[in-house]
Amino acid sequence: MKLFEQFEKDRQKFKDLPDTNSRITFIWDYYKIPILTILTALLIASISFFNNLGRGDVLLYSVLLNNDSLLVECDEEVFDRLMSQAGYDMEHKRVDVNTELSLGRLENDSADAETLQVINALFMISDLDVYVADEEHFDYFAQADAYADLSLLINSDLLSKHRDRLHYYEDSNGKKALIGVVLTTDSPLHKAGYYHDEVIIGIAANAVNLDEAIAFFEQILSD
Repeated sequence: MKLFEQFEKDRQKFKDLPDTNSRITFIWDYYKIPILTILTALLIASISFFNNLGRGDVLLYSVLLNNDSLLVECDEEVFDRLMSQAGYDMEHKRVDVNTELSLGRLENDSADAETLQVINALFMISDLDVYVADEEHFDYFAQADAYADLSLLINSDLLSKHRDRLHYYEDSNGKKALIGVVLTTDSPLHKAGYYHDEVIIGIAANAVNLDEAIAFFEQILSD
């Protein structure tokens, strides 16, 4: 039977049904698969829309792991200020900074496992440009080649000024790469209150905002 003929047959059946309930049942029985397909597509589209709502104004994505913002008042303007100093117009832009992630602080293995999954996902889906953490939790992601080689990105003269604080990682094949720089108490992030101990800053290998990440990184080292 041709599609048009089937449609006419179904339409006649629908008209002959005695009440609304039977008509609803008829539609569901015959068309539930296309209905569910359409609803699923709309749900996915809605989730994608709301996840991306407001992302157009984000200049840079950053994670500050185990920071002190829950304990002390921090200068949240430091990020926009650094990008402005690097030459970016921040009037309609912002730096998206995640200060809520922590590892090893609550002695909760389940929570730590979830946080590791979140950070791994951020590295993988390019929702992370700049990552800051203590050495242990910084090197953890180096095993998965999560970081860009800074020797290929950052101004060599600037790196030479911080030669004593360069952080390298050597993989199982003996390949060595410059993946981070140690930030001490005189860094802008420390002065803004986010850290009191030394931490390491690096750039994600999959950074979607690579130019901005480089500018932010160099401004941190120059400030």
